[in-house]
Amino acid sequence: MNPPSDLAVIGPGRAGGALAIAALEAGYRVQTVPGPSGTIPSELEHTRVARAVDLSPCSLLILASPDDAIEELAASLANLPPPATTVAHLSGFASIAQLRSLERTGMQIGCLHPLQTLPTPQQGAEALAGSAAAVTARTEEVAQQLSAFAETLGMVTFRLDDDLKPLYHAGAAIVALGLVTSLGVAADLFEKAGVPWRQARSLANQVMDNCFQLGPDQSLTGPLVRADLGTITGHLEAAAAVSPNLVRQYQMLAHIAAFRFGAQEVAQFLDIWQASPGLPQNVAKNSGA
Repeated sequence: MNPPSDLAVIGPGRAGGALAIAALEAGYRVQTVPGPSGTIPSELEHTRVARAVDLSPCSLLILASPDDAIEELAASLANLPPPATTVAHLSGFASIAQLRSLERTGMQIGCLHPLQTLPTPQQGAEALAGSAAAVTARTEEVAQQLSAFAETLGMVTFRLDDDLKPLYHAGAAIVALGLVTSLGVAADLFEKAGVPWRQARSLANQVMDNCFQLGPDQSLTGPLVRADLGTITGHLEAAAAVSPNLVRQYQMLAHIAAFRFGAQEVAQFLDIWQASPGLPQNVAKNSGA
């Protein structure tokens, strides 16, 4: 299936801008309407259209606004002649029902959510190829159209039920939140030990590979799995000597892991430490760890 003759993006920020830049590179004719800030990436300056009412008719209109602005934006566009046959938003969380005011004008509605971190429009455009993307739509026709568009940008698509989007998006958020938070704590610990934290890159890459090859539950290793309370006590003491905040962060991550993997002895040990940091040393010694 060939790309649509035209693509319009309202709100070409990090996500919308990434898609628009990638679409230009894939041979699409692109129009962009800036968001409230009025700014767009320099690569898209020649695609700028001052107002949505000035858009030329197109095959696909993408609303790249914040989640809580989608419904209001759709309602404002519903007062204009429909600029496209299909409209989609980019939210992995929001229901496509937020586009119902545009659906009433005869436009078909859907959602395309790149499952990728898009820190800037330029970096995001480069990251799209090889990424997965969720497609939600009222009709099979729209689902195929959005899938075809994403695939021309190098993405691999999967279907996502509208009712299940909050669960899916929670999972996506935890992937990013969990990795960044855990690596941030690790980086602090490495720094305090005088070791460049980038030395852990091969370890992190291997752990990630293990998670996707074996499954997360089968990939955990280390003192928590062995219930090595002596080593965990040493970690806590060393971190506590550096910073109360750092030891708290280590403890919280370890407690989540212990709860997740059913390490009851470790979870109870960490609870004791939180209640009275002086006691776990004795507990660890008495346990023979």
